[in-house]
Amino acid sequence: MENKKSDKCLNLFQTFVLWAFVVLSLQSCNMNTKDAVGSVRSAAGAKMGTTLTVRNGKAAAGYVYFELDTVANVDTRVTFAVDNEALEAYNKANGTNYMAYEGVSLATEGAVTIPAGQLRSDYVAVNVPAGGKGNAVAITAVAGQGGSVSENNGAFVYQVAALDAPVYEKTIKNLCYIEVNNDSPLNAGEYTLSDGKPFFDIVSVFAANINLNEEGMPYIHCNDQVAFVLEHADEIIRPLQKKGIRVHLSILGNHDDAGMRSLSAEGAKVFVKELKMYADIYGFDGFDFDDEYSSYAENKFKGSAVSGPGVVSSATECTSANYTRLMEACREVLPKGESTFGIYWYTDDDQPAGANVEELIDYAVYGAYGAFDEYRQQDINNAIEAPYAITLSGLDNKGKMIPVSVNEAYLNKVKDGKYGYFAFYDLKSSRTYIREFNQVAKVLWNGLTVEWTGNVYARTSMEAVKFVAPSDGNQ
Repeated sequence: MENKKSDKCLNLFQTFVLWAFVVLSLQSCNMNTKDAVGSVRSAAGAKMGTTLTVRNGKAAAGYVYFELDTVANVDTRVTFAVDNEALEAYNKANGTNYMAYEGVSLATEGAVTIPAGQLRSDYVAVNVPAGGKGNAVAITAVAGQGGSVSENNGAFVYQVAALDAPVYEKTIKNLCYIEVNNDSPLNAGEYTLSDGKPFFDIVSVFAANINLNEEGMPYIHCNDQVAFVLEHADEIIRPLQKKGIRVHLSILGNHDDAGMRSLSAEGAKVFVKELKMYADIYGFDGFDFDDEYSSYAENKFKGSAVSGPGVVSSATECTSANYTRLMEACREVLPKGESTFGIYWYTDDDQPAGANVEELIDYAVYGAYGAFDEYRQQDINNAIEAPYAITLSGLDNKGKMIPVSVNEAYLNKVKDGKYGYFAFYDLKSSRTYIREFNQVAKVLWNGLTVEWTGNVYARTSMEAVKFVAPSDGNQ
């Protein structure tokens, strides 16, 4: 009897311990749920107050997501909403006087779910129609079950502005890459042709990077200098567009497995979504791809088993066919007419290839400056080629500026061959180029001359000053 009594007591004790464990586990879950506080944020690293621009009567878009400060043990249901009361509260707190923009709507009716164990929701598109009154929109969120909303970060505010930009057509379009680590893109807007058109048709912000995140998926990484341009898009990008100059963002490899030739099908789709959000939020007209500095170009490729599902498994799979697949994914989301895509190349295989390439890209620049060469993978229409490009920043072995070299024979080949593009690299605020630009214009644009305001901009300045030649004559 004593043994049975002892067994009964033991069973009761075990049951009590089991129930205590369940209760503690539930309490722990509730504590985690209570502690999971979230914030409304914008895609593409956009800061509060970033402007969404309705250009030439076309709708604009932003993208918001919800981020928890710690993972919840259950799903977190999030519902975003356009909130005019939140905009009024923002005005009162910040001394602004924004008026709610009319007609803004949210994709998926603003509803998303953060799965248990994850921190971030999917993106929700903020659709801004053309022609509305007002100049800002505030987005708030309600979170349930797995999280709550931070009082300090419960709303995100976009400004909204309209822009009517002129559209110019030239037989040969002129592209300029700007090294924003050193110089401002605004300098390109100070040159015009004598017929009143901009000298530069496209200005490319050089360069953001393609990198892999912790989940092994590609994303756009911006260093401090590129981020500065994005944060000041209203003062840097928009003034160029008002002059009829299209502004692109260059994408460059950055010493990991992400690259134009290495993305898996899944990785390509994820990266194209990134491009779409940067195009919409910052108003970029297109993108340039420069397939340099990824690990496969440095013989250091690790593959998907190490780097994650965003890339292919081996270096032998890093091919032009993958580059083409990336461009196909780009065109599904950013069709021709909506966005422009350019290829910067200089080796035998750093270009997409295939029967549909001309449908996928708008131009291809041969980047061995001073040389002349055609697209190597295959024959493509001369109208989308820039077989000759000039660098504007050469230095000798003593760090002195080398005079810019213009090969008139090559210029005539560009014109006579009916090539559609020409390119310059690294416009400097510390040098004068009017002589060389006139050499180019005389041939490519039938005797037109180039006019320069003489204004220059330092990298972080929005105020122009008159050019002053360096005292050492190094210009």
